Amino acid sequence: MQKSKIGIVVPCYNEEKTITKICKKLNKIGRPVIINDCSNDKTLKNLKKTGVKFLNNKENLGYEKSIIKGFKFIVKNWKKIKIIVTIDADGELKPNSIKKLIKAKKTHTHILIGSRIKKNRISEDLLGFLFKKRFGINDPISGLKIYNIEIIKKILPSISADLFLVDVVLKAIRFNFKVKDTPIYVEKRRDNSRVGNILYSNLKILKIFLYSLLFSVKKD
Repeated sequence: MQKSKIGIVVPCYNEEKTITKICKKLNKIGRPVIINDCSNDKTLKNLKKTGVKFLNNKENLGYEKSIIKGFKFIVKNWKKIKIIVTIDADGELKPNSIKKLIKAKKTHTHILIGSRIKKNRISEDLLGFLFKKRFGINDPISGLKIYNIEIIKKILPSISADLFLVDVVLKAIRFNFKVKDTPIYVEKRRDNSRVGNILYSNLKILKIFLYSLLFSVKKD
């Protein structure tokens, strides 16, 4: 697929060590837009040197709201985009995996998830077990996903800001869109996660677990 048709949304908070390298690689794959979520290190300074499009949040919005902001920007401003990729800025998910997913993505697959071979927490393994049993998906909260643009346009008004975008996947299944995943390798990050501490992250995953357990794929 042509570079001009691939939009890439990257939420970013205090990633001064990785953002320059990430931007350089992503710029060769598609059209990235970086959402700088009020970083207080040198992230913004480094971003300005890359030449890549970035948006600055006026206040700390968090992971999901930053991605949603990126979705809205692309839908409104980049009319030639056919697919939107999400990837984190911490370097754990490798930009080269995007190329793998694009090659693996079939025309009838509307969302393709990069399923991490090794996850960070036991709670993520349990969530993956639930999703595999119910929906045939191994890693619903992976930060690397490819969405057909029509999925985003349809579901954008109702995306939750507290579910790692799992609701997008489930609502796509409800609307009979095809959701698949393919395995990817990850680079374990050397510092702490920007998403939150262990307790916060596990509580959020528990919330997603309960939401997914009760979610009905049948249309109302």
